[in-house]
Amino acid sequence: MATRTPRDPNGRYVKVYVTLIYSPAWRVLGPSAVKLFMDLRATVTGTNNGNLNAALSEMKHRGWASSATLAKALYELRAMGFLAVTREGGLKMGTRVCTLYRFTDLEVFEQPKVGVQHIKATHDYRRFESVRDAERALTEGFEKLRAEGGRKQAPKKKAPVQKLNPISSEIESIGRFIASQTEQAAAVSLQ
Repeated sequence: MATRTPRDPNGRYVKVYVTLIYSPAWRVLGPSAVKLFMDLRATVTGTNNGNLNAALSEMKHRGWASSATLAKALYELRAMGFLAVTREGGLKMGTRVCTLYRFTDLEVFEQPKVGVQHIKATHDYRRFESVRDAERALTEGFEKLRAEGGRKQAPKKKAPVQKLNPISSEIESIGRFIASQTEQAAAVSLQ
């Protein structure tokens, strides 16, 4: 007879090893990337790694409101080697399916329904030997992503030159500006 381990009375929990938290790549992550890591890690059930969805429609239920913040956090996790893409999605791929991700420190089991193959844990985040290397890689990655994204920075606009209406300029007196009509009448009578 097989013995079952008792369930935790406090409910489910997120298992993250200390070696991952003390890695140089983890220390470079921003707060939104750490929150996204925990939100996605909470969805791992043991067999669904590789079938993790980070679409804004799903993440809204976990408190994510900005697609830009979510995209930046996803990029940070991918660039630092904590997440990897198992299935590319989105309209740029010509499909209306979401991109699926996997945690690189966990094994991926084959899931033929979604097209995910078996992958052993790769621990991609370990490739950085120092925090400086990780920071440099993240900065270079953001530069590359900005270049690939096709977002061209708009040229800085010059300050608009005030165009004066020539007709009203000829009529106006050269003297100082007086706000009220009564003051203007008084100024004309004095001249």
